[in-house]
Amino acid sequence: MAVTKIHPIATTLNKSIDYIINPDKTNGKILVSSFACSAETAAVEFEWTKKNSEQQGGRLAYHLIQSFDIGEVDYDTAHEIGKKFADGVLKGKYEYVIATHIDKGHCHNHIIFNSVSFADKKKFHGASNIFHRIQRESDRLCHEYGLSVVDQTKNKGKSYSEYTANKEGTSWKSLLRKRIDECILCSKDWDIFLSLMGKNYEIKQGKYISFKAEGQERFIRSKTLGAEYSEERIKERLQGITHTVSNAQNSKNPFKLIIDIENNIKAQQSAGFAHWAKIQNLKTAAETMNYITEKGILDYSVLTEKYESVKYKKDNAHSRIKAIEKRIKELDILIKDIKIYRKTKPVVDRVEKIVFKEKYRKEHESEFILFKAAAQSLKPHLKDGKPPLIKPVRTEINQLISEKNSLYSEYDLLKKEFAEVQKIKRNVDMILGKDHSPKRENIRRRDDGLE
Repeated sequence: MAVTKIHPIATTLNKSIDYIINPDKTNGKILVSSFACSAETAAVEFEWTKKNSEQQGGRLAYHLIQSFDIGEVDYDTAHEIGKKFADGVLKGKYEYVIATHIDKGHCHNHIIFNSVSFADKKKFHGASNIFHRIQRESDRLCHEYGLSVVDQTKNKGKSYSEYTANKEGTSWKSLLRKRIDECILCSKDWDIFLSLMGKNYEIKQGKYISFKAEGQERFIRSKTLGAEYSEERIKERLQGITHTVSNAQNSKNPFKLIIDIENNIKAQQSAGFAHWAKIQNLKTAAETMNYITEKGILDYSVLTEKYESVKYKKDNAHSRIKAIEKRIKELDILIKDIKIYRKTKPVVDRVEKIVFKEKYRKEHESEFILFKAAAQSLKPHLKDGKPPLIKPVRTEINQLISEKNSLYSEYDLLKKEFAEVQKIKRNVDMILGKDHSPKRENIRRRDDGLE
């Protein structure tokens, strides 16, 4: 699980960057990276971007922190996730420096990024939903890397201070949740559960069951831990009852899977529900038969071939879009470097005509720093000391944007087609008994769509 927070930097940008890239905290700066700038000259480059836009004043930058659970991820992986996290949030439009700190019990990423975009000169706006957008991007990457995520449903109402305490292992609620989960796994019924819980907690039963550990000031009602920890829900979990959430009303991408009546506790308790489930099974089977008949898919191998074909086309379109986005980022950086080079070169060249050269260099220190960085970046593109023209670079960007928009339309259609054939193949697999994975009702599906 990774917890995130963000705050603006109004002053001392240099000190903030120096702090995050401290060699003692970043394994000798091995765990330091940057985008569209150099970590050592980032403050100067941020300032140049602001000066050459119409966005003067205001915040200098933003400081974004991504913290991982103790022992959940190694340093290199945390840094890799952090770079993808920054790219996902900033979309290649803002210069940033990222450093992974390893001096605490848990590793965490510090990301400092410019408040103004070097690509379109617009300010970064911390809207009211920015934290949720940032957390969603972090959760998406945690899913991708097989890490745990904060369950917003089960932990509704949990504050950031509670998340921080949870991360450090000092939260009473976190410890209580963990103990309840452990006791549920080891218990066959409610009495055994209470007996096991009583070994570590004082238990108070009444309208709501409450627990208090040694050294804890007040009892904690289990219902305040989240929906999965109410007394009623704990008893359901002890019986193996799971809640179904992937239905047409609660899911954006519903998949009408065959309902396993025999393994559904509700089916044993309610004849009405069993009758509904049988009807739902018939509807699912009818829908499946309609699809394969209309598409002329009369053999399982043909269905599998169609599934693989659509998946390949969808993934290929996705890869092409990502490649275009990467190229656009490279060209945006190229334009930035060309502008810096052109603007600072006359200042740097003039030093040869100045008598008091050292004084002149100090007065124009930022221009010399920027010119050196731009010249290094443009080295492969310089011809006779001249950088490329900006106009053809902008033309290529516009062509790439047009191509990307066209691909997005194609990709959206392929996603829909793939979702349909994937659903039908899953239904067929379950009807024919080809699905050998453990049966479960609560199935979470994550779309691989683009942001």
